[in-house]
Amino acid sequence: MQITPEDQEDADIDWFATDTDGHILHVASGGGVLPASVAASEEVLLELHQYFLTLPEPAAGGAQATSDTPVGSSPGAVRYARRGLYSFAKTRLHEHTDPHYYVVARPLHPLTVAELPPHIARLLRRTQLPGSVVHQTTLDVSTIL
Repeated sequence: MQITPEDQEDADIDWFATDTDGHILHVASGGGVLPASVAASEEVLLELHQYFLTLPEPAAGGAQATSDTPVGSSPGAVRYARRGLYSFAKTRLHEHTDPHYYVVARPLHPLTVAELPPHIARLLRRTQLPGSVVHQTTLDVSTIL
């Protein structure tokens, strides 16, 4: 089932993508427009969400919040970063058409698509950033396929 523009605007939807190097991103939509590949299937989105939420966290942390983001203010982002994902949040919440996001937390030990089960990797590759996420501090989701 497709995620409608109205549903996108009314919700903070966690979605996932990969970059050209195989790193994995978590993005909290904050009421923003989803890439077409994400909005195309709520079922795929839920499957990826379930997979990443059930990954075990490493015993010794595994995440680093950005210098301007206190760890306590973004527990969801840190939770994903501990599991190896780069986590981004909307710059201007509920500005539906604004495509700008900022990095909230980075993994100390990045997870890559190569480490995922083939089925999950295939679903994740449907949404790809046109470059590497490693040094990015901002993200323009309008460039994501």
